[in-house]
Amino acid sequence: MLVSMATACTNTAENTPSPSVSAGIEDGYIPAPYTADSSQAPTEYLAPVFYQNTDGPTISVTYNGVIVEDGKYFRDSDNDQELDPYEDWRLTTDERVEDLVGKMTQEQRIGLLKNVMMCSPIATSAEEVYDENGNVILEQLVGLTADSEAYQASQVLDTYCRSGVIRQYTDTETGALFNNTLNMLAEHVGAINGEVTIPYMLISNPMISGYPYEIGFAAAVYGDGNADALREWAEIDADIWDAKGIHQMYGPQIDLITDPRWTRNSTTYGENPEMMAEIVTALVSGYQHGTDGVQPGDVAVIMKHFPGDGAAQNGFSSHSICGQWRIYSTEGSLEKYQLVGFQAAIDAGVTGVMPSYSRPTTDARSKPQTVNGVLIEPEELASAYNSTILQTLLRDTMGFEGFVNSDSGVISDDPDGHPYGAEDLTPVERYAAVINAGTDVIGEEWTSTTDYSDVTEAVTSGMVTEEALDRATTNRMKSWIDLGMFDNPYRDPAESKAVGEQYAEVREDYETEFNQKSVVLMKNSNNVLPLADAGDEGLNIYIQRFTGTGSDNAIDDALTAMGYTGAGNYDSAGGLAAMGYNVVDDYNEADVAILMVEPAAISWDDDSLHVLNLVEDQESPEYDSETGERTGDTTSVTTVADIDELWEIADAVHANGGTVIGTIDITSPWILTNLEPYCDALLGGFGTSGEALIGAVIGTFNPTGKLPVTMVSCDEVIAVNQVTLEDGNTYDICVSPNDVPGYDKEQYMDPAVLAQSPSGSYAYRDADGNFYWSGFGLNY
Repeated sequence: MLVSMATACTNTAENTPSPSVSAGIEDGYIPAPYTADSSQAPTEYLAPVFYQNTDGPTISVTYNGVIVEDGKYFRDSDNDQELDPYEDWRLTTDERVEDLVGKMTQEQRIGLLKNVMMCSPIATSAEEVYDENGNVILEQLVGLTADSEAYQASQVLDTYCRSGVIRQYTDTETGALFNNTLNMLAEHVGAINGEVTIPYMLISNPMISGYPYEIGFAAAVYGDGNADALREWAEIDADIWDAKGIHQMYGPQIDLITDPRWTRNSTTYGENPEMMAEIVTALVSGYQHGTDGVQPGDVAVIMKHFPGDGAAQNGFSSHSICGQWRIYSTEGSLEKYQLVGFQAAIDAGVTGVMPSYSRPTTDARSKPQTVNGVLIEPEELASAYNSTILQTLLRDTMGFEGFVNSDSGVISDDPDGHPYGAEDLTPVERYAAVINAGTDVIGEEWTSTTDYSDVTEAVTSGMVTEEALDRATTNRMKSWIDLGMFDNPYRDPAESKAVGEQYAEVREDYETEFNQKSVVLMKNSNNVLPLADAGDEGLNIYIQRFTGTGSDNAIDDALTAMGYTGAGNYDSAGGLAAMGYNVVDDYNEADVAILMVEPAAISWDDDSLHVLNLVEDQESPEYDSETGERTGDTTSVTTVADIDELWEIADAVHANGGTVIGTIDITSPWILTNLEPYCDALLGGFGTSGEALIGAVIGTFNPTGKLPVTMVSCDEVIAVNQVTLEDGNTYDICVSPNDVPGYDKEQYMDPAVLAQSPSGSYAYRDADGNFYWSGFGLNY
């Protein structure tokens, strides 16, 4: 039975043991430092106690005792004062897990079948956590009352939820305190119930605030010619995560970019399979500190979205009905392109895989796909429900041995739900279907609470096979054991704080490095960049920003780092003014105009065919959000508002003998017809900081980035036509295949289509004759 929340204080040990090292200690038993009272739930933070083995893992506890055997410490996770095999860190993972699964209750095993999707404290910094006496304010970490904004303690105390996704960026000390609190609550439940304590596993999505988008990391790797810097960064990032007690990552996203309209192109790593494989290997070996699986101190990577969501029908997101289908119109494309990154991840020892929402077609739109000589017979089921994808392909053919974690919303029918192919099943039947198909844990809905009634019924009714439940529990618990959670689930807040301080400057250096390395010099007519020295009188510079909602010449905060505080106002101590440049408000006075274009990112929920032109009010075919079919109507789409003003500025500056520098934020492979011809130089960024973009203009550094995606030449090469295929049905078919990366599309396209392109190619060609294929980039 689980304990309910109460308002009374938790009993604490009067004399908390100091950390001990196993050097000549006597065998015996060390009682738990704190006493769990079944009549009341914790309302105070209890500092964990650590025992350091000289030749083994550190042991940490609050409500559990410690066994001393052969001069070594072991965590007594069930307080029975006996060393069970699952508690013995000297045994193999398989031996420990086999014993553990047999000792877990059915309720505990059901609790492991779901991750809560919103699990965050209120506090983001240690200053918010401590009171004036230096005591931890528990309410800043977990909610003790129903109206608290923090993650509810009742989720741990009243359910067997033991894993959640933290979506709040905190400092390392606060992260450690939050992790410790959740594990303290979990240990309290185990102690009062006399059962195995299942530690709490914190998960997060990649945290790259301050860095470019993931595709910007790819631009940097392309420029370097190797992924060494990315691997080193991942190792450091893993140390920061470990200091916070975050042990698993929902990502990175390694879908290959094969459709230019796809909504998630900016959060993956480009279109080149070989480079993707190198990047994936660097990320896995960085976060997991090698290629031999996870160990304490690592972050278990859960690569997504298998087998690659990028082969989306005409670029629609699988978050909407319009994007439910994966199209394999090209024979061999699954193995040749889509799976290369995932195979590299498996070969590098990736811990987890997240399946895609989308499902493959079995109609005339797709060709048969063979992988390693095995024909992958398509089932029109979302990947989490699809045993062919999860068992035949992922495990049997590709050799994956980790756990499968579904994305969120695979059960629900609400607007964020994606049970494609399982719409006729009840929620209970859907839980049974995904677990039996090979999914080990289900991402819950976008809430901070978890309802176990349906999944419990799926298990207790016998709809979930015993074999599938054993597999799911075993696969999940292996990572718990490997990461040291059953030995040392806690973190020392002081040590975590020190890690944060140690890496603060290093992280800033990496932010600067990757922002700079992500910049791609796409055009540099007559070597106008870097800008000439300002000279005695100074060059007049005009800067304007164009977005999907409008334009302004009050550049965003990113430029403040260079001294920019508004139109015409630069700090005299630094930035452009300190270099002798004059920033002017009137482009008619400009020697140089810097026009920064940030097109509106394609929305996941957009039900019109996505537009890649830099335009205002372009009509695009509309699709029904419930059927995914064309409605016959159109929708007006704006990617860059006031684009005509950009042309006016460029013409005016050129008429005065000036230079125009353009920058473009490449969230998608934009068609550049309305930008590039107006610019003497063009720089590509990927969520890149304004400081780095301006730095490339003035020569603070020499840009080395390379395009990780092919820029589209024109609408004609991505036209979507209604075509009747050999099965007699009419479909929306793109003239360039959805499942082939840009650099390779032409060999599968009709020459008559390519003849309509101004470049004669799928790729964009600028006025200097450069083709913007993936891998292209200039230097000074």
